[in-house]
Amino acid sequence: MAMSGILEGIVKGLSGILPQDDPDVKIFNAQNDLKDLTQKEEAAYARLGRQIYESDGAERFPELKAELERLDIEKGTARQRIQVAKEEKAAKERAEAEEAAHRETEEVSRCCPNCGSYNPEGTNFCQECGSKLSAPISTGKRFCPNCGIEIAAGNHFCGSCGTKVE
Repeated sequence: MAMSGILEGIVKGLSGILPQDDPDVKIFNAQNDLKDLTQKEEAAYARLGRQIYESDGAERFPELKAELERLDIEKGTARQRIQVAKEEKAAKERAEAEEAAHRETEEVSRCCPNCGSYNPEGTNFCQECGSKLSAPISTGKRFCPNCGIEIAAGNHFCGSCGTKVE
């Protein structure tokens, strides 16, 4: 509905620059004038109907009263659906922001503190400058802080160089 209103506005604007003596432009302009007048008429009837209903229409038109009450309940339900959808959207946006922050943190943690180069998971030494990384990129495995070899679970010393492993 909103899209058709936008298109109508564009076409209406374009009709102002077309030759006004063209029969098609005259027809289009007259149809638009008729549509605008009909909408104004409907709005006036709506205001009249509201005034009559508010004065004594609820008693005179019980079926209209029931319909208006039903519509009011349906509007409340629609407002609740809008609120739920907005909350879902906000939660989704928060989750996406948290995921992006997590990815950024993970990306930064894979960078060499010396040269800033990215290193893949499980790397102990920078592949660009050869600097020892302060901690291997996390894979859930343990590595020797001295030589970088993988340490078996439960071991307290490196089997390669003898360094104590925390």
